[in-house]
Amino acid sequence: MLAHPVGRALMALGLLNLLPAAQAADPYPTRAIRLIVPFEPGGSTDLTARIVAQALGEKLGQSVVVENKGGAGGNIGTAFVAEAKGDGYTLVWANVAPVAINPHLYSKMSYDPARDLAPIGLATVFPNVLVVKASFPVSTLQDFVAKAGTSLQTLSYGSAGNGSSTHLAAEWLNTRLGTKWLHVPYKGGGPALMAVVGGQVDMYFSSVPAAIPYLKNGTLKAIGVTSKGRTDTLPGVPPIASANLPDYEALNWNGLMAPAATPAAILDKLNAELRAVLESPDVRQRMLAQGADPSPMTREEFAAYIRSESLKWEKIVKTANARIQ
Repeated sequence: MLAHPVGRALMALGLLNLLPAAQAADPYPTRAIRLIVPFEPGGSTDLTARIVAQALGEKLGQSVVVENKGGAGGNIGTAFVAEAKGDGYTLVWANVAPVAINPHLYSKMSYDPARDLAPIGLATVFPNVLVVKASFPVSTLQDFVAKAGTSLQTLSYGSAGNGSSTHLAAEWLNTRLGTKWLHVPYKGGGPALMAVVGGQVDMYFSSVPAAIPYLKNGTLKAIGVTSKGRTDTLPGVPPIASANLPDYEALNWNGLMAPAATPAAILDKLNAELRAVLESPDVRQRMLAQGADPSPMTREEFAAYIRSESLKWEKIVKTANARIQ
C-alpha cells in the first residue's frame, strides 16, 4: 500500500532536515591534509614541518602531507594557502619571513597575512648564532661590542639573501652598534655559511644546527645568539641582548595557519592537537635536535605574537632601508 502523498512529503522533509545534522557530525578530518612549506626541502623550516606533520597526522587519524612550494622569500607558498578554500585541508607552515617581514619588505604582495590567513598556533622558535672565522680578532661578546666602533667598524657579513632574516638581524645589530658593515648577500644560508668558513666574509648569522659542526672542530667561533635567553643547544654562548641591548631579539619561527575563511571549530581542533604534539617528549626531543624550541600557544596568543613581530620587523626594515621590488 502506497503512503499518502502528504505522508511521503513529510517523510522527505524529515530526511532533508536530518542531512545538515549528519553532515555536521562528520568528524574533521575525513581525508588527507596538505601542509604547504613555503621554502625548498632540507632547511630548518622544512625539517620541523615534517616532524609535526607526522605526529599531527597520527593524532588526527589522517595523513598530513608536506608539499614544498618555495620562491619569493616564502611568498609563493604562503599566497597559495591564503587563496585556498577554507575547509581545513590546506594549511601553511607559516614562517616569520612571509608573515611578519615580507609585507614590509616587498613593494607588491598578492596576499595580506592579517586579512587572508587565520592563526592556528605557534610551533617552534629558533635563534640564530653570530659566527665568525677562527682568526677573528675577538672571541667574546663583550669584546665584540667593546671594539665594534673601532677595530671592528668595517667588517663584512654574509646573508641568505637581500631581505632575509639573516640580513635584517645583522643590519639591526649594525645599526644598534653604529658600525658600517658591508652586506654580502648569497643565494641561501648554505652558501653564506660556507663564505664565512672560507673567509670570504667576516661573519654570518647561522642557524644553530648548521653551525655546530664548525664550532666543534674550531673552524668557526660563536659570538652570541639572537634569542633573549641562552639556548639549550649552545648553553655556553651568551645572548646578544645581554650586551646592553635588551630589545635585541631576532628569532626565526614557524607555526600553523589556514585560509581566513576556515571555521573556528576546525581551527580550535587543530590548535589543541598541535599543542598536544608539541608537548610530547618525542617531538620535543626531535625539535631540539634541529635547534628549535617547541613553543605551543593558543590561537589568540599566536595572533598577538604575529602582530608584535610584524611591528618589530616593520621598524627594522625601515631602519635598514631594505626594499624588494
